[in-house]
Amino acid sequence: MRILLTFTYKMSLDFWNKTGILYREISLYKQLMNKKVKITFLTYGDKKELKYSNLLNGIKIISVLEFIYSKNNRIYFLKSLLLPFKLRREFKNFNIIKTNQLEGSWITWLAKILYRKKLIVRGGFEWLKFYILENASKKRKFIKYWLKYFWIYLIELISYKLADRIILTSELDIEFIIKTFKLRKKKKKIQLFYNFIDIDLFKPYNMKKKDKHVLFIGRFNYQKNLFNLLKAFKDLEGFTLDLIGDGEDYYKKELIEKAGYYSIKLNLLGTFPNNQLPEIINQYQIFILPSFYEGNPKVLLEAMSCGIPCIGTNVIGIKNLIKHKENGYLCETSSDSLRKAIMTLYNDGELRKKIGLKAREFVLNNCSINKIIDKEYNLYKSLFQ
Repeated sequence: MRILLTFTYKMSLDFWNKTGILYREISLYKQLMNKKVKITFLTYGDKKELKYSNLLNGIKIISVLEFIYSKNNRIYFLKSLLLPFKLRREFKNFNIIKTNQLEGSWITWLAKILYRKKLIVRGGFEWLKFYILENASKKRKFIKYWLKYFWIYLIELISYKLADRIILTSELDIEFIIKTFKLRKKKKKIQLFYNFIDIDLFKPYNMKKKDKHVLFIGRFNYQKNLFNLLKAFKDLEGFTLDLIGDGEDYYKKELIEKAGYYSIKLNLLGTFPNNQLPEIINQYQIFILPSFYEGNPKVLLEAMSCGIPCIGTNVIGIKNLIKHKENGYLCETSSDSLRKAIMTLYNDGELRKKIGLKAREFVLNNCSINKIIDKEYNLYKSLFQ
């Protein structure tokens, strides 16, 4: 079986590496290579992407930036439409084409139609739903908002209609696309694959825990609700908030200023390669994800896999993973609710122990990379029957 994975529009192996997710993102495909599945990545990087060849276990790389690059976004997009023609020999050689996300999927439509290839459309998160949630509480420019809405809607509609199989990471995302895009007749072709976790890497370590330190990992942006999290620490005497991740410089500056205003202890620890995170996560008594919404958050699943008691907000994408006081602790997005959750968990060692064990059990049963590899491989085989 020869599989082409098309990267998210404008994404590259180099970007994955700089943001610390390279090891995690390639692990599934490296292990599929052991099942004699031939994988090729189509990335939006340049020829420097080839420096990752030794890490990829035989996965081939097609880098397209030098062909399509333009400072003008419209020209860049138009050039991307030419890729199935420019790379026709390569595209003809694959049995299955798969998207990594929905953005950029227009390349795969053309390849499917021109060369009659099987198409798997995957969304690590549901793009249209995220767009709606992201703009729900913002001041919106009416015309600009709806133009982009219909643009995303059109891309997803065509992608889902053309797909031979659809993979989503959340039951809620599946319900959303069936209703929004009238896909009830296609329901059997939609499959739920949780984001995979390497359970042999992300596992409990016998380590001393940092007292009164709470860990967050993720992108620093509006979605993650970090300002309410900072405010929650205002009255948590002696506690320290450690943030791993990155964001725009102005946002990081605001975080530091707010921490000073509230007189709280805040550490911006930067980013780390994904394979270094288990040792870091295991140093904490509490992990927190205070987001306004999520898809199927990998960082939460990784912390759960380490057996760390996790606090998550009672929102889309988190509440379908965490069962309150069973495998995690749910709270609201307000600073008061976040503060109460932290104090409750910190003061109840038995509860922390219980939900930590159950969290690990949940990941073992649902998100183990070995389970997802088997599901992925069987999905490929089903397209040949």
